Amino acid sequence: MALTYYVYHGAEHTRFGHSLGVMHLVTKAFNSAIDNSNYEIEDAKRKWFEQILRLIALTHDLGHAPFSHASEAVFPKDMEHEDFTREIILNTEIANIIKKIGAVFVEQYGEKYDISPELISDIYMGKNPGPNCEFTFLKSFMDSELDCDKMDYLLRDSYYCGVNYGSFDIERLLSSFTICCNNNIPKLSISSGGIQVFEEFVLARYFMFIQVYFHRTRRFFDIMLGDALKKILPEGTYPLDINAYLDWDDCKVLQLLKENKDNYESCKNIINRIVYPRVCHTKVHPAEADKREFKRNEKELKKQLGEQYFIKDMSAGKMPHKIPLKVEKDHEQAILIYNIKTGRTTTISEESEIIKTLTEKIDIISLYCNPEKSEEAFNIMKEINEE
Repeated sequence: MALTYYVYHGAEHTRFGHSLGVMHLVTKAFNSAIDNSNYEIEDAKRKWFEQILRLIALTHDLGHAPFSHASEAVFPKDMEHEDFTREIILNTEIANIIKKIGAVFVEQYGEKYDISPELISDIYMGKNPGPNCEFTFLKSFMDSELDCDKMDYLLRDSYYCGVNYGSFDIERLLSSFTICCNNNIPKLSISSGGIQVFEEFVLARYFMFIQVYFHRTRRFFDIMLGDALKKILPEGTYPLDINAYLDWDDCKVLQLLKENKDNYESCKNIINRIVYPRVCHTKVHPAEADKREFKRNEKELKKQLGEQYFIKDMSAGKMPHKIPLKVEKDHEQAILIYNIKTGRTTTISEESEIIKTLTEKIDIISLYCNPEKSEEAFNIMKEINEE
């Protein structure tokens, strides 16, 4: 949530609670899918899969930098938070903890049920499909359009922000999980009665992005934080060394922001909560004509007042979902709808008009103006709109 608590003041929760929540949900989701299907799985393998998923859930966000995604603008070149997560899982004390859990499984069930740090990382990163693509099946619980990561953060963020945008019937969604097998390859699916609750889930994410994650003030402080970090971090980027990287947390960043509030405007704006008003923006899904209108307005504002008073945000592009509309049923991103009684299998793209219509990227372009000139900027915009 980065600095979203500047807007929604209860939003000061952490990824620690989120990771525990994902572990809880993925356990329920996995067992629901098994129990609602004809998928045959021996008891040892079921417990093994469940433990793998629980470990992935607990560790999947370890590599995030301070203030989450807002901090990724200053990652070392070609690095993403998943790369740091892998480093933490493989090369810190986390690796030893996972190995101890693996040793317990080897003792109870045999060598083929070992759990290693490499296995946990590879499954989540999609590097090891496993026999009959069973690990790809496990990955879908944590990284797909039907994953427990999204389920938890939508409900959690909605709760702490005090809004209803991210709400959906989690129990109904989990109870609709099932497994469809094709050529003995399992695929996470939804029962035919779960179409509407899945639509509710997708819409909850859509509205959370529009109303919370892309809130104009939240976006402004994301820009400020990215600029401030470039100035206060050594060499303007996070270190590659994993131990040095782990030294950076929210507290350390906040302290440096305070120490530099008189040196850099972005630091001052964050510490003193100085917000630039948004004087011009596009629609949520702008057409080309809307973008041209924005450019004309931007040009006129900068011409009359000066470029130095404006900050533009163009980085809010996000798809409402990544479900292909025309796709084969065995495609990894396809969401299958399965009727266990009749054996009929379709896809959510075939069944849902809502999914078919949510195909345009959320692409809000905004222009912020320094408070010193914002009243003049609004007057210029009023004249333009009246004309």
